[in-house]
Formats: sequence, C-alpha cells, structure tokens
Amino acid sequence: MTKNVEYLDRFSQMLTKSQLEKLFSAKIILFGVGGVGGAVAHFLVRSGVQNLDVVDFDKIDISNVNRQLVAFQNNVGKLKVEELSIQLKNINPHLKIKAYPIKYSQETQGLIDLSNYDYIIDCIDDVKAKKLLITNAKSLKKYIICAMGAGNRYREIPKFEVADISKTSYDPLAKIIRKFCISEGIKKLDVCYTKQKPENSLNSGDKTCKNISSVVYYPIGMACAITAHIINKIIG
Repeated sequence: MTKNVEYLDRFSQMLTKSQLEKLFSAKIILFGVGGVGGAVAHFLVRSGVQNLDVVDFDKIDISNVNRQLVAFQNNVGKLKVEELSIQLKNINPHLKIKAYPIKYSQETQGLIDLSNYDYIIDCIDDVKAKKLLITNAKSLKKYIICAMGAGNRYREIPKFEVADISKTSYDPLAKIIRKFCISEGIKKLDVCYTKQKPENSLNSGDKTCKNISSVVYYPIGMACAITAHIINKIIG
C-alpha cells in the first residue's frame, strides 16, 4: 500500500486516512461490467479502492452507449473488461486490476479463486451464472451482494435499497433468486433492488420491445446504492 502524499490527496476529500487505508487494502471482485457493474467499478476506484478484479465475457455493442460507462463510439467491438481496465488505470495508475474475459460457468469457475477476495459484487444478467456465483460465495463464507433488476424502467426518480433477499418485492429477478435461496438453504443474501415496477412492454414507434431495455439513470442509480453499501461496509 502506497503512502505517497499525492496518492492520499487524490481520494482525501471526505474520508480519513485510516478509512482510505481500509479501502486501499480491500480486495474486491466484480462480476458483470455492463450498465450497473461498469458504473460500480468506476465509483469504487474513484472512491479509493485499489484492488479490483473484473469478470465479463462480453464485447461492447453500439446499443451499450446509451447507459454503459465503458462504451464509446470508438471502442465498439472491444472486450468490456479490457476497455474498462484502461479507463480505471487512467483514474488511478496505482490500481491493481486483473481482467477475466470469461463467462462465469461450471466450466470456467475454476479460473477464479473466490477465497482471495474480501467482497464479491454480482452484477451478472444471466440467472444460471448468478446462482452459481451465489452458491460458491456462500460455500466459502464470503460476503456477496447481488444486483437485481434495473431494466425496463424509466418512470419516476429511481429509488434503490439494499436488503436481504427475503425482504424484496415487485422484482421478477428477485423472485427467482428468493426461491433459489429457499431451495438451497441460503439464509441470508444482500441484494440491491427497487420496488418500482418494471414496464410490461416498451413501445418504440410501431414496435413493442419485449426484451430488457434500459435508460441510463436506472442502472446508474443501482450502481450508486451498491457502491455506497460496499464502501460503508469496508470502512465500518
């Protein structure tokens, strides 16, 4: 951990030196760096996190530009984790980061040793991968927080909260994960969710979109809530 004065000054606007040093030493791994996860990564690093690994197999698509901080016109087609790593190193050149350009699955889980991390952040869209990560984190007794649904919403000002999965409502993804936790005997799981109901369908001209869509302020709002929760958990 560096004691460089300039480095401490980079992040010292609000937190004390002892709080910052807790952030500097925390080891975090983030799964999924799209609309929510990519913003969480930016916010963590700008807050002083110095050890952050990122996992995502996906490449940047032009449709990501409307909401994903990693996406720009000039990097479409490139791997999200590699582009994100470049961005984050520009924020903090001292950052220790490893990018895993893989899809988390039964076949790839052995590539990542979850026991090396203090905190696991799940921003995966794929339900099967999300369940596997939760199972593996809980078996190691590692802290994990999971993002629930932020898509198919645009009305009102976003309101997110962190709660145990058993307390969630109105969220279709949370319903699936609640049932999974009950079936697997998982007693507690922190998740970030909103009680604001998703749209059943989104109209675009004469078309109706049944896929998950998003506007920038909902995933960013969820990222803010997750980051605040993790930062406060680290610094106590």
